[in-house]
Amino acid sequence: MDHRIDGEGRHARRIVLPAVLLVAVAAAAFVAARAVGGGRPVLVGTDLGKMAAPDFTLTDQRGATVRLADLRGRAVVLTFIYTRCPDVCPLTAENLRAADALLSKRDRNRVELLAVTVDPARDTPAALQAFSAEHRLADNPCWHALRGERAALLPIWHAYGIDPGAMLAMATPAGVAAFAHTDAIYLIDPRGRERVLLHSNTAPPVLAKDLESVLG
Repeated sequence: MDHRIDGEGRHARRIVLPAVLLVAVAAAAFVAARAVGGGRPVLVGTDLGKMAAPDFTLTDQRGATVRLADLRGRAVVLTFIYTRCPDVCPLTAENLRAADALLSKRDRNRVELLAVTVDPARDTPAALQAFSAEHRLADNPCWHALRGERAALLPIWHAYGIDPGAMLAMATPAGVAAFAHTDAIYLIDPRGRERVLLHSNTAPPVLAKDLESVLG
């Protein structure tokens, strides 16, 4: 893995090898997420300085229009996926589902999980529906696997420092060319501000604690 900061100062991490969950790292992050100083929890992740999250409008796997600005008053977890991904995207989806399940019913109803495709040519509504079902997210009304035309997605990728990458020359064992993309999970608070940047190996309890913190 190599770390980079693009021209807009956004942190990202490109995945070139299958993600590995390190128990020690997850445990350390969980400890860091616990309440400190007067019982007020701190956010784990790269501090994004409460910048306004760039707005966008896309269509989810159900055919519904989703606009980020319309989600004010709710915490948003924003990530970027492609359905043929062999490792990082499935891990991200599973961790988002697990983190959501750790929240109280009240908090769960105030959280939106957004996953924007980086492969719009292949990520059809049917593919996004199948991905959602495979990761037991299809019945979650707050889960939105989002797509749009490439022309609409380009400014979104740019605004969030996402480089979808190019099809790699090396093929997977199934004979399908692998896709490299940025491993990023943005946590956006109910006021529409970017709070922290996380990654696919963030343990679900850590993400759940972050969400509880921004929800107050």
